[in-house]
Amino acid sequence: MTRESIRNIFFYTIILVSQLLIFNHFNLFDIITPSVYLTIFILYKISYSNTSLIFLGFITGLIIDLAMQTYGCHTFATITICYLRERIEKYSFGVNANLPSAMIKGTKMINRFTFFMLIIFIHSSIYYSLVFFNTEFIGKIIYYSLLNSIVTFIIVWVLSQLISNN
Repeated sequence: MTRESIRNIFFYTIILVSQLLIFNHFNLFDIITPSVYLTIFILYKISYSNTSLIFLGFITGLIIDLAMQTYGCHTFATITICYLRERIEKYSFGVNANLPSAMIKGTKMINRFTFFMLIIFIHSSIYYSLVFFNTEFIGKIIYYSLLNSIVTFIIVWVLSQLISNN
């Protein structure tokens, strides 16, 4: 194994364990549970295989669903985000989407903000649509999605800045 592979496995494990042990129990106002594990998919290098990203999304979603007993909601939302990630990246960064670590360095702040926010909001929207799964709760779905997206964005943004500076 290369040094980078070991570093990626360590990073993945730390993020996933912190999600399961800390952030899943962080229920602010009984509404907000930040999805910090989205950091894995936001910081995923584009030089790696897209198939491995989708597989990683499936495994991550499955582990979180088993821990939280959410019946596949996280898995479906995570697989969807992994599938759409390349398109979101091209939309957010344009020409710079093909550069390695374009999300962290070398682009405008608004491009990074757009990329992070789209991934987080789409994930939250899909997740809460599946959790409530009723058209009568559209207002509640939007409300929960916005609140969770904002809190998740703040935590993921700070975490990604700490990681990228090292």
